[in-house]
Amino acid sequence: MTQPANQSFFDDPAEYNRQIDFAGGYSESGVRGGIWPVTQDKLRPGEVIYRVGHSNMAMTKNMSSPWWMRDESFYAICNASERSGTDIGDIYRMKCAVSYDFGVSDIVLEARVTRLLRVFAGHGRPVEDKSPEQKGRVWFGALEIAQMYIPGLRDFKTGLPTAICHESIEIIEKYKVSDYISVQRRRQEKISKLLLAQL
Repeated sequence: MTQPANQSFFDDPAEYNRQIDFAGGYSESGVRGGIWPVTQDKLRPGEVIYRVGHSNMAMTKNMSSPWWMRDESFYAICNASERSGTDIGDIYRMKCAVSYDFGVSDIVLEARVTRLLRVFAGHGRPVEDKSPEQKGRVWFGALEIAQMYIPGLRDFKTGLPTAICHESIEIIEKYKVSDYISVQRRRQEKISKLLLAQL
């Protein structure tokens, strides 16, 4: 049986507890952000995952962040944006409980999983915004959107991707959040034309 690339983070009880605390938003100062209830899952090679990241952050930090979501969760956010006419960035914050002080959240990373990974999964825990422009606003998250915390992608001492990250995740594309839906629509139209031309 193939062993997950980040299995060591689950084998050691102390490390496991540390990671599950991170996933749940627990720290010495209290609880803020994170996911709930925290369950375990696996990502398999070939799966496509998405992360909404920050253009003012180095790409090494964006790609090595533990916070990702499966394609169906990201597509649900895109569909909600199109149906409601609400900016996709705003829908993302609403659905995933991401406050403005967590980051600008203005780029999308699309990645392919290349090695088996163990992950923690759950829904965004309600969080109060501490940014000057949204101070006091509470972002609740949505039960239909599952987020993932993937242990082992970043060396938090250096801020750089680990060997696990490089071996397990392949970045396919980077988009501006504001452009993602229109880019995908044009891609789908192109595919449809090619298929029609073959009839």
